[in-house]
Amino acid sequence: MSYEETQRRLVRVFEAADQDDSCDDSGSDFEIDNVGQRSSESDSEQEVGLPNEEENEAEGSEERESNDNRPYFTGKNGTKWFSVPERSNVRTRSENIIRERQGVKDIGKNAKTAVECWKLFLTDEILQEILLHTNSQINLKRTACENSHVKKYIMADLSSSELKAFIGLLYLAGQFKANKLNLKDLWISDGSGVEIFRTTMTLKRFQFIQNCLRFDDKNTRSERKATDNLAAIRSFFEKFVANCQIVYTPSEYTTIDEQLPSFRGRCSFRQYMPNKPNKYGLKIYALVDAKSFYVINLEIYPGKQPTGPYALSNKAYDVVDRLVAPISKTNRNVTFDNWFTSYPLMLHLLKEHRLTSTGTVRKNKPEIPSQMLQTRNREIPSTVFGFQKDISLLSHVPKKNKVVLLMSTLHHDDSVVADTNGTQKPEMIIFYNQTKGGVDVVDELCTNYDVSRNTKRWPMVIFYAVLNMAGINSIIVYKSNNSSNLSRRNFLRDLGIGLVSEHLQNRKENQHLPRELRKRILDQVDEPSHSQRPPNKVPKPIRRCQICPTKKDRKTKHTCYKCNRYLCMEHAVFTCQDCAQTEDDYENSE
Repeated sequence: MSYEETQRRLVRVFEAADQDDSCDDSGSDFEIDNVGQRSSESDSEQEVGLPNEEENEAEGSEERESNDNRPYFTGKNGTKWFSVPERSNVRTRSENIIRERQGVKDIGKNAKTAVECWKLFLTDEILQEILLHTNSQINLKRTACENSHVKKYIMADLSSSELKAFIGLLYLAGQFKANKLNLKDLWISDGSGVEIFRTTMTLKRFQFIQNCLRFDDKNTRSERKATDNLAAIRSFFEKFVANCQIVYTPSEYTTIDEQLPSFRGRCSFRQYMPNKPNKYGLKIYALVDAKSFYVINLEIYPGKQPTGPYALSNKAYDVVDRLVAPISKTNRNVTFDNWFTSYPLMLHLLKEHRLTSTGTVRKNKPEIPSQMLQTRNREIPSTVFGFQKDISLLSHVPKKNKVVLLMSTLHHDDSVVADTNGTQKPEMIIFYNQTKGGVDVVDELCTNYDVSRNTKRWPMVIFYAVLNMAGINSIIVYKSNNSSNLSRRNFLRDLGIGLVSEHLQNRKENQHLPRELRKRILDQVDEPSHSQRPPNKVPKPIRRCQICPTKKDRKTKHTCYKCNRYLCMEHAVFTCQDCAQTEDDYENSE
């Protein structure tokens, strides 16, 4: 086709486009489609055609905006917020459709007892790793104290059953709310102590295990610390978190917040948070199910990491991006507070992770219109809404001179409903109040039956925090598998006794233990004590007292229960059963 013919054809196209609306549009559309098709046939025509297409798209968007006559607010950075929502769609939005059912996954459905549920999170592999590194530390201490007066049984290698017994005693101490009580008060033998602690192990052995507990190879730690501040706990912690994610499917509502296990010792990344009960401690970011309070994901704040594979950003945007990885693309909702909330983050979660989010907003965000920050001449309670296609914003005045800002990609209307007190509030605020406390409830549950002990080593703080959260996750799995309403207090007691029972079974076979101690152990393992007692002694004839001089010739039938020497009443000591065995007797018997 010649140049002149092409020009004449383009003129006819433009003339057809300018005709009255009563004209036939099919011809003009056909011609325009042909022009677009031709523009893709050569590079030169494509370069000319692209700017025209961009201009047409820009003109179309301006026309759509001009046709939207809804009033709007403008943020500091030019972000538009319409005060009236768009027409609500009849169909449910795709980000609100959940395709997974909440509950225990196949890997954990066969766990029926408290110990079986607990072992889903702290598996035998994790316990064997702790056992290996702890025994290495015990060997070092034993070598250093070879000529010490410390008894050999106290510095003996740790067995698997004894490690579980040690953890079981921690749970029992937490169940008795004795985590801050002096250990001597738990082992005391005057009747005010707890018997299962004395029958399981001696106080000195418990303290020795506590001091020697390790979670990594001490020989290679300095090398790993060059690139990782969390080298001493990294492997143990990550394996526990991975187990949490493969056992349970959370509900559609989750919460992200911070935990602060108490710690005042030396640590380069210890935090001070005045709004927390403990104020000083190690910060842990947590993703928790807002309905069942199941812990899904955890991340320890490590401070500024050395250059290497663990040098990750600690900004709120990046922390949330990593925490939501286990629930990415599942159409769930995430609720967080104003430290995490930002306009770019919420859009990122919606588009990249297919997750909706709800959170309070700080007043200094550039997307907030100035009209939403004003409190003068606003009624109490009153709410101003701002809407976009994917995100909504509200400004609520709950009382005089106070404004609450909330942003959500889950809510797209201005509905107002009554809360539990009968007060009219926006549905967005009521939803936030119902789902914001997931991590706070986990903190409260951990505090109620806390297993932690005072320590100067920060890895032990993480270890105690993991035990607390393993106890919470375990009872959730237990209730789901057994359809039970067992209280958490009774569950932790069953868990502690279950972890201790294997060691008690092994200890009852020790013939060197005092008879009364073995009797109490047999009672605790539900075995008749008479069947396991040493056989009764055959009655012996009356003989002379082996302490009195021969010339006195005192005959007696009584013998010492330890050395079996014959004793007359002058050399016999009378005592009750409870006072017969002291702490020294326990240690000597080992």
